[in-house]
Formats: sequence, C-alpha cells, structure tokens
Amino acid sequence: MACCKGGDNGETFVNPVIKYLMFFFNLFFWLVGGAMIGVGAWAYVEKEALNTSGDSDIQNIYDILFDVTIVIICLGIIIFLLGYAGCVGALRENTCLLKTFSICLIVLFLLEVIGAIVAFVFSDEITKGLKTVLKDEAIVRYRDDINLQNLIDFLQESLGCCGVGDQGYNEWSLNPYFNCTDDNPSSERCAVPFSCCVKQNNIEAGMINTMCGFGAQRHPSVIEAATQVYTEGCVETFIKLGKDNLVVIGAVAVGLAVPQLLGIFLSRVLASQVEDQRSRWV
Repeated sequence: MACCKGGDNGETFVNPVIKYLMFFFNLFFWLVGGAMIGVGAWAYVEKEALNTSGDSDIQNIYDILFDVTIVIICLGIIIFLLGYAGCVGALRENTCLLKTFSICLIVLFLLEVIGAIVAFVFSDEITKGLKTVLKDEAIVRYRDDINLQNLIDFLQESLGCCGVGDQGYNEWSLNPYFNCTDDNPSSERCAVPFSCCVKQNNIEAGMINTMCGFGAQRHPSVIEAATQVYTEGCVETFIKLGKDNLVVIGAVAVGLAVPQLLGIFLSRVLASQVEDQRSRWV
C-alpha cells in the first residue's frame, strides 16, 4: 500500500514529513559543524601568530588533546560530515549516505554507552589516571597555550577549586613559572593562577587582581592557605558536584541520546522508504 500521494503515478513510498524533518534536523548540525571549524581555525591561526619561535606546537598526542582549538576543529569536522551525510542524503534520497549516517550514529552511540559503563566500573583507576595526565600535561602547559590557560581559569573559577588532584593548590609547583623551589628565578615563584583566589578583587571592587595568588604556596598549612585561595583539586570538586547533581547529569545524558536515536530512526525509516520506492521501478 502506498505511503503518500504524488509522483508520476500519483503515489510514493517516501513520506515528505520524514524527509524534510531529516533534512532540517541535519542542516542545523551541518551549520553548527561548519561554524565550529571556522571558529577553531580562526583561533588556531591567531594563536600561531603569537608563536614567534616558528617551532611546531604538535610533538605528541597530548599536544592535540590539550589544544582547545584543535579539539574544536576535530569535533566540528565530525559534526559537519555527519550533518552533510544526513542532510544531502535526505534531500537527494541517497540511501548510501543515509545508511552511512545511521551506521556512524549507531557506532558513536555505542561508544558513548561503552565509555559510560567503563567509567562507572573502573572509576577509581580512571580518576587516578586523569589526575596524573592533567598534572603532567595541563598544569605544566598553563603558560604555553593561551586557550588552555583560559579554559583552566574558567574551570577553576566556576568550580571553586585549584590544581587537579589530592595536593590541590600545591600542584601548581609543577609549573615552571609557579615552581616553589629556591632556585626558580620566576617572579611568580610559589604563586598560583588568579583563578584560584577566593577573592580576586581584593584591591578594588570590579577589578581583578591577577597577583592575588602570589605566595599562596608559602603558607605553612592548608587552613591558612584557604583564606587566600581554593585548596581542593578540581577533579575531586567535579566528582562531588556530579554526585550532588545526578538528576542533572541524567537529564544531560538523555538530552544527548535523544537526538542521536532520533537521527538513527529517521535515517533508517527514510532509507527503507526510498528502497521501497525504487523497488517499484524495477
């Protein structure tokens, strides 16, 4: 039995509602992916313009993972390609693109589910490894990448934390600028970033004192340091925040899953309808 009226013989199996819902659904993500690529590329070019040494910033995998601009570009490319396959596949009724789109979404969804299960089962091991990587890479690179620096400052300010792991604010001594050894010639020796400060505008209201974290690592006790800066590492703070907001995390997970499942459903239904329509032409 035919699905809808139209075509040369007055009927077609391709539902226009599903077709154009699929088209506009993916057009949005196609545009978002293109915008992410553009913004990421612009930010990368701007950052490279400040690199007067002429040396390549990419030496190992961590140079990519901790480069915010590259991460944005990579995510943008993935979203752009998926959006293209779904958008053009729906508009042109191309079953190859529609099936490619649905398979990619299925793979991504399964990877997300597997990742969530692994993170839950091996939470302690993952937390320990994450702390090690962030201390050895993110903290050390703080002054070398302005985009990473802005991201770390945003997280520390938003979460009310300082550093990464169990040593909290003292972990900033791993950074060569903030290192608290006597032979460090840096003017920021024994300091922490201003984003760690409990009161950033301790000089004048509305004006951030970027030197408010100076000398924070010299405090003889955590209690005294807590009067100046946040002392808990950001990983532990983030975990506590997650445990206190499980409902929100669940809502976000559902919000991420629904568009993917909807995309899989629409692409499979549309591809099936196109194949049914073409079978009548044979």
